[in-house]
Amino acid sequence: MPLYEYRCGDCKSRFELLVSREHADEVICVQCGSENVRRLLSIFAAQRLGVASAGGREEFVAGTGGSCGCGGGNCGCH
Repeated sequence: MPLYEYRCGDCKSRFELLVSREHADEVICVQCGSENVRRLLSIFAAQRLGVASAGGREEFVAGTGGSCGCGGGNCGCH
């Protein structure tokens, strides 16, 4: 089930919900119960394997990224 981000037009709260695609636009606000809720455009993150620059061109190098998608472990998840 996808994780969607929403914003309530009445109380202005922002929240995330795991909702099936069929019901993604049928959500009510978790704070005030309003039906005036809009689904927000979310940005997704993809793990980057690592980039080595060689003579002005970039090459992807496997095994240099962090295991949690944080690009080398600098996000504190290790």
